[in-house]
Amino acid sequence: MDIREFSEIVGVSTATVSRAFSGRGRISKKTQERILEEARKHGFAPNINARRLSSKFSGVIGLYYTFGEEIIFDYYNMELAQEIAKACAGRGISLHLVLRSPSQPDLQLNNLIAGKGLDGVIIVADSERSLDGLGKVISDCPTIVIANQVWSNHLSTGFIHLDFESGIEQAVQTLVRLGHRRIGFIRGLSDDTKLKAYQTALVASGIKVDQSLIVNGPKTIEDGQRAVGILLKKKIDAVVCCTDLLAIGALQGAVKLGVSVPEQLSIVGMDDLALASQTSPPLSSIGVPRSKIAASAIQMLESVMSASDGNAAAAPQFMHTVNTFFVERESITAVER
Repeated sequence: MDIREFSEIVGVSTATVSRAFSGRGRISKKTQERILEEARKHGFAPNINARRLSSKFSGVIGLYYTFGEEIIFDYYNMELAQEIAKACAGRGISLHLVLRSPSQPDLQLNNLIAGKGLDGVIIVADSERSLDGLGKVISDCPTIVIANQVWSNHLSTGFIHLDFESGIEQAVQTLVRLGHRRIGFIRGLSDDTKLKAYQTALVASGIKVDQSLIVNGPKTIEDGQRAVGILLKKKIDAVVCCTDLLAIGALQGAVKLGVSVPEQLSIVGMDDLALASQTSPPLSSIGVPRSKIAASAIQMLESVMSASDGNAAAAPQFMHTVNTFFVERESITAVER
């Protein structure tokens, strides 16, 4: 069955059927749902390859991380990549994961763009500086950048801002409400915005920032163990960690030192990884809605591609903020005075 035959069965135009499957253009949610339900009943699926051949788009987008070749082993970014892949699959888009080379970091991505192998790119960046060398990619191809900072001079056609302030503020407020006053902070990599949010939240709760309670992780479980050992000597009663891995390290380090969690030390992580709820005790964490980030990035990239019709320079700039939130579990409790 081709699209013409299916459209006659449903009683709509072929253009309306195309809009229902692509999610683009003017179509009501009710009409789209009816068409997709009829497609399931009749076993109809659009010929995506034929559609691609008749257009200037390949149906492939790239996913690129700017911060190192170890990215595939990073739990948070692995979970984010999985969500982006699922969002792509739901829209009939193929995802190409571009791994960074230590010697020529941006060569592969630049070559793919030059060869028209990608319709667009999603770049996950940890700093403005990490976009150095990607100017031609951003100018030649519809690009969405995902970052936890906003840069006033960013050149990308789309920007997804991860707002950690909201989740960190909720976490600090909860700890203060539970009676905590000596709240330490374990830093990660490129985490200036997280540190600033922690400091702002303390001041808002009437607690003076103590620089001696801020120590560097920066990234492994072992780093978290070492850092919590330093902080426990300073008589902290709670600690906020820049990642869940650092928080798991802090939990393990506290136990090794004979400190009970949460009775003697409350611990909060960040990212809310799938494994956060499986620790003992389950880890409180600042949640990052990866499925929402993925959906927003794909929708924004499709909007940019439609607006530009393949010409990145012609596309308007889009901006979207995704808020974080606090997930309270058993790794925190009230202070006993």
